[in-house]
Amino acid sequence: MRSSSLLCVVALLAACSSEPQPAAPTPTASSPFEELNALDKRTPVPLRSHMAMHQKHNMLAHLVSVQRITEALAAEDWDAVAAAGAELGTSPEMQMQCDQLGRGAPGFTELGLDFHRRADAIAEVARAHDGPEVLRALARTLDACTSCHATYRQDVVDAATWRARTGPS
Repeated sequence: MRSSSLLCVVALLAACSSEPQPAAPTPTASSPFEELNALDKRTPVPLRSHMAMHQKHNMLAHLVSVQRITEALAAEDWDAVAAAGAELGTSPEMQMQCDQLGRGAPGFTELGLDFHRRADAIAEVARAHDGPEVLRALARTLDACTSCHATYRQDVVDAATWRARTGPS
């Protein structure tokens, strides 16, 4: 018993008298959002938080329009297909929004406007009651969606960063 106690004391003294080990390197502090952005190689689109939320609402509205197109197409309700297609089409408001949202990301505005121009064809062919051509026009429009989402991502920034990355108003 005595030898085991002595052994414990010797081990304890050895541990206390040894040189202190350097601390393990601490990982750099970063938020999960910073980690995600570092992994996401798409081009960042700088947006203020209210702009990013507005864009998200637009994307959801676009998706609802696509859903309405497919439902109306299945029912051969050509007026509803044309109306939903027109919701996705070009307009002065969409031009202005694409211009504003794309100010800090070269090519973004052009890709957004291309999406809306492609969507114009949906309403046109719906008026001709041509289901297969509506599907082709919808596929071309969705191709613009996936191209944009594959190329760009939102980058929510503060006001000073947004001005620095987008230039004067």
